[in-house]
Amino acid sequence: MQLGTLLSSEAANGDRVYLAIKACVIAFDFPPGQRIYLEPLAEDLGVSTTPVREALNRLAAEDLVIKAPRKGFIAMRLCPDTLRSYHELTKLLLIHELEQLGPKKRAKLAEFEPIATVLYKLNRSTIASAETLAGYTGEIFCHIASLGNNAHVTRSIDRASDHLHYIRTLECRHWQNTQSELIRICELLLGRHCDELLQVLMDYHDTRIELLPKLLDLARLR
Repeated sequence: MQLGTLLSSEAANGDRVYLAIKACVIAFDFPPGQRIYLEPLAEDLGVSTTPVREALNRLAAEDLVIKAPRKGFIAMRLCPDTLRSYHELTKLLLIHELEQLGPKKRAKLAEFEPIATVLYKLNRSTIASAETLAGYTGEIFCHIASLGNNAHVTRSIDRASDHLHYIRTLECRHWQNTQSELIRICELLLGRHCDELLQVLMDYHDTRIELLPKLLDLARLR
């Protein structure tokens, strides 16, 4: 095997391990506040502890796990203030990006393929999986953020979605209107109804912030 192929294979394996552990972290599969042990993870994933440690270091840099001296890696706790701040950040960034769209970009919204693709999936059938709906929520918001061609904003929305994934899953499980709300957001954007979309996005996030205490109570009872 050539060195380039070997390096590419190692990188792909490292990304696979990172994505697998990240999926568990954002779903809060690890008990909050508890240590995450490398060896069981490595055994489950069929790898050595090296890519597991590298993945957890990446997640620590993204504030998705805590790296504690002499204690290793610790699973994050649900923090009401942090979750609220990510909801607020998402709302502010999305509104800012939409308000900054010029007439030419607004005219092309009907042709915005990423949102059209998500809308097609949402319209096919009722989605029973709360995790799938939570994933679509983050995807829609990232696509909207990308309209401004500001990579920093898009990364910020993507990072906020990682931190909000679990609470969004609870929302989708206990809030019956999520799928119809997401469909409405997509339809408004593709229909170029930007002013109405701005109000819908504000209402959406304000409702989520209001729901936070109840959802956190449900999380504690899990």
